[in-house]
Amino acid sequence: MFVQAARALADVHIASLLFDLPGCGDSDGDFAEVPPESFERACEAACDWLAGAAPSAPIALLGVRTGALLALRLAAKRPEVQALALWSPVAGADFVRQLLQRRMVNDMVAYGKARESRASLDARLRAGETVDLDGYALSGPFYAWLQTLAAQPSGCPTRIASGGHDEKCAEACALSRPDAVRSALRFPPFWNTVGHVDLVPLVSETTAWIADLLSQSAPRTPALPALQPRSARAELGEFNGLRAAWDLPAGTPCAGTLFLHGWSGDRTGPHRLFVRFARQLADAGVLCLRPDFYGRGLSDGASADASIARMTRDACAALEALRARLPPRAPISVVAICSGCKVAVSLAAEHPEIAQLVLWSAESMGSLRSSATDARKTSHALLTYARKLMRPETWKKILSGNVRTDLVTKALVKHETRSADEARSEDETLKRFRAFRSPILFVFGGSDPDAPGSSRAYAGYCGENGIPCEQHTVANAGHSYYGEEWTRELIDVSLRFLKR
Repeated sequence: MFVQAARALADVHIASLLFDLPGCGDSDGDFAEVPPESFERACEAACDWLAGAAPSAPIALLGVRTGALLALRLAAKRPEVQALALWSPVAGADFVRQLLQRRMVNDMVAYGKARESRASLDARLRAGETVDLDGYALSGPFYAWLQTLAAQPSGCPTRIASGGHDEKCAEACALSRPDAVRSALRFPPFWNTVGHVDLVPLVSETTAWIADLLSQSAPRTPALPALQPRSARAELGEFNGLRAAWDLPAGTPCAGTLFLHGWSGDRTGPHRLFVRFARQLADAGVLCLRPDFYGRGLSDGASADASIARMTRDACAALEALRARLPPRAPISVVAICSGCKVAVSLAAEHPEIAQLVLWSAESMGSLRSSATDARKTSHALLTYARKLMRPETWKKILSGNVRTDLVTKALVKHETRSADEARSEDETLKRFRAFRSPILFVFGGSDPDAPGSSRAYAGYCGENGIPCEQHTVANAGHSYYGEEWTRELIDVSLRFLKR
């Protein structure tokens, strides 16, 4: 969504700076060890860089969820900030409460019951302990800092788009600025939704408002200078319209690893799984490449134009880019998750020289896929749309003729079940893949409903075709391993396999 907004602003000659907070995304540090005040220092540093790069240019801030509250704090200190856009602002205390509730729900899915009550988890945090929340270790000091993150007066024109979520915080933000503009747009909770959400109306409305405000006082300034990365262990690169992160070993690399993310993911992986694993591999002398596929992350293209075939072409380009930076004959392995595993299999079918495959939560391909998988995914989509039919705004769209039936059909059918052509194409890939002879590690989550079928299908396929493989199940884990214990086990098992 930030990339969409940045591109819309660039079209009207407004530059954007996107950055990862410490311990998040591609930035340095482990989230569990990051002092919370470093978040505010990072925001200040970003503002300082912009002020130094374009001293006469006015600045707008766009903040999402708790980032909206950080933007409010920053705007109160910086007179050069002349516009403030807040998307679904949520106070820190409410944010923690929501995370604790989700932790209990996830426990019920994984273990059949909540292992701790919300009161118990809250008490542990207040006592300064660290609690695992969806694979992020929330420390006691971070919890205490979040309690102070609340709405405060804004020193500049403000636009608030709550989307119908966390209205209490949105109202507090509006009261702190009597002339604040409240957006009437409603949108899904994109921060808590699997897959891509259409935010074009929100992006269009917000960027038009920012452009209107800034164009009144903004002189045309020279192009911003390129950001110079300061880390000797990581860098961002570009090839074939793709953006990618490189994790660099200290010396000459002994091997290379290519990371392939899933359908709705990006180069960092779910809750930074790829970042954490790649940095461990880099410490062991391995050069790692984590690309964003076309239409994902920072790469060119729109998300709607992505496909497994396009992802496979991108993976081929990434493989060549990685090979070009490695010594001759250095082995290359591939680590993939979810739909990225289909891409890894397609890539390995064309490049049998790949030394190892590590496939996390691999989806079964072609005729290996059970019909029950399609039925389960379609049932989930139907339930989602049934819930939408209970909302007044949905009926308003239906009666006014504003429902995109093509998009509904696409959501219910195209992305949830495969066409006959797609299934045939996958079967052709599996035929070519029969000749692959390098070892494969399959890892599945014990609570992933698709894992038993995929596990049996791939074990049978590899056994029939003489492909060396082994499987490991992370007990109770879900599809994306959202838990610190599950993450550690996943990485440890995968690391041991690759070191062999």
